Amino acid sequence: MNIVRYGQNTGKAEPIEILPGPDLFEVCFEFDQQLGVSVILPATCALSAQLKAWSLFPEHRRRALSTAVYSADYCEVDWETGRCFVAKRQKVETIPSFLIEEQEKGCGGEGAE
Repeated sequence: MNIVRYGQNTGKAEPIEILPGPDLFEVCFEFDQQLGVSVILPATCALSAQLKAWSLFPEHRRRALSTAVYSADYCEVDWETGRCFVAKRQKVETIPSFLIEEQEKGCGGEGAE
């Protein structure tokens, strides 16, 4: 997305590129017979969030049995109790186009009867 801005001194139009803001991701480290650790980070993609979490906590990268990344819609931290609430984003599966076409054909045939 480009927005044109006029320079103050030159009066010429300069394009400004506006990038989308980062999304929130929850990176979960799971350990053997211990509680897991979750890190909530702003990132542009899941891989970027995982790499940031690994760079922040390299000891978890080595000791964790598995690392999972979830996209978060909302995150709230209660600083008094230290608890955190995360609403994970649900993955929406796309409907294959051939099923949509079949449904449209089926609807058109029912009305003709």
